[in-house]
Amino acid sequence: MSEADIKKAIEKAVSDEDYELAARLKSQLNETAPPPKVAPPPKVAPPPKKAEKTPPKKRPAKGAPKGRPKGKPKGKPKKGRRIKINLRLRQKAISDEDDSYTDQVGWTVSHDDYEEPEAPINKEPEAIMHQCSMCGSMMRIPKPTRDRYTVICAHPECGHEDSIGV
Repeated sequence: MSEADIKKAIEKAVSDEDYELAARLKSQLNETAPPPKVAPPPKVAPPPKKAEKTPPKKRPAKGAPKGRPKGKPKGKPKKGRRIKINLRLRQKAISDEDDSYTDQVGWTVSHDDYEEPEAPINKEPEAIMHQCSMCGSMMRIPKPTRDRYTVICAHPECGHEDSIGV
């Protein structure tokens, strides 16, 4: 079958709603199709032309020699930092009130009677730190006066009751 006959048969199969036959005919059409044309090989470009040689650039001419370089003029060496001291009196004159110093020989006596301090009072803390044995939160509680006491944890989710001194 030629390609034109296959195309007509496909059209007839589609109009009769025989899609299976149309698919088989279409696959035959693809098999008998001529191979695609191969592109011709690209043309080879001619080799590049040789560049003309340009003469190297000349350096700029140097001026006349200037002679030996001169250093900085040497003078006296610089002195170190000087401290400025103001030697002035605060008062222009000494008044008679300030000049009333007299030498006194002997012991000085104080008229204050010192009381001996009482025995030092060891001030113990009025509150102690307690750690809950259930949740581990630290609580500050007043120092207990008895040997045995219970502490209820202040943490809202715990509420554990610790018995101390039992």
